[in-house]
Amino acid sequence: MNCNTGKAMPGLIAGIDEAGRGPVLGPMAVAIVAIEEDKVLREIGVRDSKQLSSRRRRELSIAIRQSCECAVELIEPVTIDRWVAEGGLNRLEERAFARLITQLAPTVAFIDSPELDGEKVGHRVSTHLPPGMDCQIIAQTKADQNIPVVAAASILAKEAREAAMERLKDELGDCGSGYPSDEQTITFLKQYRRERGKWPPGTRKSWKTLKRIEQKVTLDDFGENDG
Repeated sequence: MNCNTGKAMPGLIAGIDEAGRGPVLGPMAVAIVAIEEDKVLREIGVRDSKQLSSRRRRELSIAIRQSCECAVELIEPVTIDRWVAEGGLNRLEERAFARLITQLAPTVAFIDSPELDGEKVGHRVSTHLPPGMDCQIIAQTKADQNIPVVAAASILAKEAREAAMERLKDELGDCGSGYPSDEQTITFLKQYRRERGKWPPGTRKSWKTLKRIEQKVTLDDFGENDG
């Protein structure tokens, strides 16, 4: 998904963030926002998406798309599962970061780092850029709280993740937010597994949450049969 307003220009500063890293259901969204200076983002009140109401987040996402270069990538559960098994979720994110940087070619890219050692994250991302691409990469934890252009990326990523979940709900019914902490999601997964003997589309099968649900379903069924 790309919302570029035109060809990227030299001097762009970019922010990159993800949404949906932890859910057991649905994709992860990774977004990049780039602009020549972040004054406009400060003026419209951009903040980390977690600090915004859904209504305000939608309003800001429209304003961001109108004033910035941006792109969003959805990473589906099947890809997430493969990387969890083979290389780890952080390595998957780093490659996605590099693809987005390649699309917009900013001079500087700030990343909300998935690891405390942001320097190592930035270095690994740089190794996935095309030869000759000159972009300074700065990865920091809590960058979405401290750097407006990263906060803007967090808003677009969250909106993309929410839209994907709405499409999944159209297919499956009310499955909640997709997070393991959401009782509606866990209840939905238990019921789906019990009734159909498999996990629903969009499930991250590498998540330990499913093992706990499987054990609970087995124990519940055993108790019913025993009674």
